Parts: sequence; C-alpha cells; structure tokens
Amino acid sequence: MRLNRIAAVALVLALGCQQEKKQATPSEQAQKDWNSARAGVLINLAKEQYQTGNLDKCRLTLNDALKLMPGSEPLHVLSARVSIEQGQPEYAERELQIARELVPADGEPYYLSGVVYQRWQKLDTAYEFYGKAAERSPAELSYVLAQSEMLVAMNRINDALLLLQARVTYFEHSGTIRDAVGQLMMQQGRFAEAVAMLREASILAEDDPGIRERLALALYRNKDYREASEVISGLVQTDPFSKRVDMFTLLGECQLQLNRPREARASFETASQLDPYSAHAWQCLGRAALETGDFRRAEIALTKSLSIDNAAGETHLLLGYVRLREDRLADALASFKKASALDHTDTVSLCMVGYAFQKLGNPDAANRCYSNALKLNPGDEMARQLISGLDLHD
Repeated sequence: MRLNRIAAVALVLALGCQQEKKQATPSEQAQKDWNSARAGVLINLAKEQYQTGNLDKCRLTLNDALKLMPGSEPLHVLSARVSIEQGQPEYAERELQIARELVPADGEPYYLSGVVYQRWQKLDTAYEFYGKAAERSPAELSYVLAQSEMLVAMNRINDALLLLQARVTYFEHSGTIRDAVGQLMMQQGRFAEAVAMLREASILAEDDPGIRERLALALYRNKDYREASEVISGLVQTDPFSKRVDMFTLLGECQLQLNRPREARASFETASQLDPYSAHAWQCLGRAALETGDFRRAEIALTKSLSIDNAAGETHLLLGYVRLREDRLADALASFKKASALDHTDTVSLCMVGYAFQKLGNPDAANRCYSNALKLNPGDEMARQLISGLDLHD
C-alpha cells in the first residue's frame, strides 16, 4: 500500500512538472509576443524592399526576422524568392524544403521549386513540382500555365494542349488560358480552332492588344483575310503597332488576297518607310506595284530589295516578270536565270527561263527547261501546258 501511495505521489508530481514546463512565465510570454510583433514589422519591411527591388537590404531584413520567427513559412518563401532573384538556387531550394515541411498544403513553395528546377534544366522535376503546386492551389492559373510550359519544352505539345483544354471551363472568365490554348493550336496547324479560341480570349481580355495580334495572325493563316485585315487595321492605329513593319506587311498581304492591290501598295509603302532596310517590305511593295500595273515603281522597289538581299530568288523572279511585261526579254531572261540558280528545285523559275527563251525565238532551249521542270515535278501543270504549246519547228 505504501509503495502505491509513493508511486501515485510521484506521478502527480511528474505531471505537475510537465504542466509547469508547458506554461510560459509572464516574462517569457511577453518576450514571445514582442518577437512576434517585431517579426511582423520586419516581414512587411522585407516585402516592401523585395517589391522595390532592394534585394540586398531585403536579405538583411529577412535574416533578422528569421532569427525571431524561424518557424514562419512566409518568411522562408520570401527568402527563397530573394535567393532566386540573386542567382542562388541552391539556397532557395533549401528554404523551400523548410517551407513545405512547415505548411505542406501551400502551393507556392512547390511552384517556386519548379522555377528552381526549370533553371537547372531539370524539366521533368520542374513539371512535377508545378503539378503539385496546381493540386494544392487549383485556382492559381499561373501554376497550370507553368505545367503546360514544361510540357511544351519537353516537346509534348499535345499533352500541354490537353492539360489546358481541361481547365478552360474552370477558368471561365480567363482570356489568358484561352490565349495559351490558341497559340498551341496554331503550332499544330489547327487554325480554325485557334481562331475560335483566340476570339474568345480577345473578348475576355479586350485590353490586351497582344491577343488581338495573335487573333489576326490566326485569321490570316485560316485564310479569313477580310476579318484579319479589319483586326490589323485597328491595331496599326495604336502604339506600338503603328511602328510595326510586320503588321503593315501582313495587312498588305491580306489586301492583296482580297484583290485590293492599291490598298496593299499603300500598306507596303508604309512598311518600307518604317524600315528602309527591310528587303521583304520592298519586295512586297514591288509585288503590289506589279499588280497595279506600275512597272516602273515595281522595278525600283524590287531593285531596292535586291540591293539589301541579292540572294532572294523570289525577288529576282518578280523582277523578271516586270521586265517581261515591259518586253525587255534579255533582261527578263537574266532575272529568271538568277532565280533558278538560287533554287535549283524551283520549277516556276525554270519554266520562266524556258518561256523567256521561247519568246526570244529559241524553242530548243525552252524545251530543255520545260523538260527539266517535269523531271523535277512530273505533275507540274505550268510545265505541261508550256511544253504542249511549244512548236519546235517554229
């Protein structure tokens, strides 16, 4: 009995000691509260310094805050962000491991680890971390987009597209995800679907001109030249598109397809003025001038294009057409020969060499050109028609 009483007393004393250990003294509690309050101030200061790009001071502030609150997950996450910005990925990953242990349900540490592993070119691991981040924070679109980016980088474009398409309905008011889906469809040559998706994106993100630019390109690729020209016409009235050579060139291409060569010529004129050293802009201007029957302007533009890039076979071919229309047969032959020499597989330029020979009264040489074109492409309709109409006894 005595031993039982002693054991009971010992147990009570032990429990009492444990309770005393768990209960902080007023002084200890006051110190803890002070540390928490001071750490809160330092966290806000560190965030402000990070946002203003003062990373060195932010690092010092974070170090002080972590001494006061080493168990703060937001502090470790911010510390990792600073380390990533300062090019210290190893330290960043150590901080993120601590953050994940402290709050396993937070997606941000997983996302930032994805960033670290992406910079290390470990794409599979980065993809896994982005996926874990998206699982924990399904409403964060940036995490899903990062996943798709990794799939594209790993040449898994179709998987990336399926991933984003599965989330389009979830992000029903997001133009960003529809823009990403549209771009991937463009890469796969699914232009009609891309147009539909990018049109939705442009409605949801009407203040984003970049989406309208991509919509215009999709429309052009889908041969919807009228709507493409309307979208581009609106864009080029605003900055920075009013200075974009490629936009005016694309507008001119649409206008040529719509059989509006004079409008196309004006667009190409603007493009050549914006960049006088763009061989392509001058080539397009020459093509539009040829369409309007202004052969002098066409020759000037094409000659200017060749002074910038003399290795462009198509420009030599166009210049040959101009000279042919002006009945300058010897000059036309020289241009066609140059175009053919630059691309031995081009049957059009070879046929035009033959046609120039034919016009110059050399049917044998013309026949050789047409025959060679048919050897390159037995189904070439131009070569067939030209050789059938050739009179070798002429």
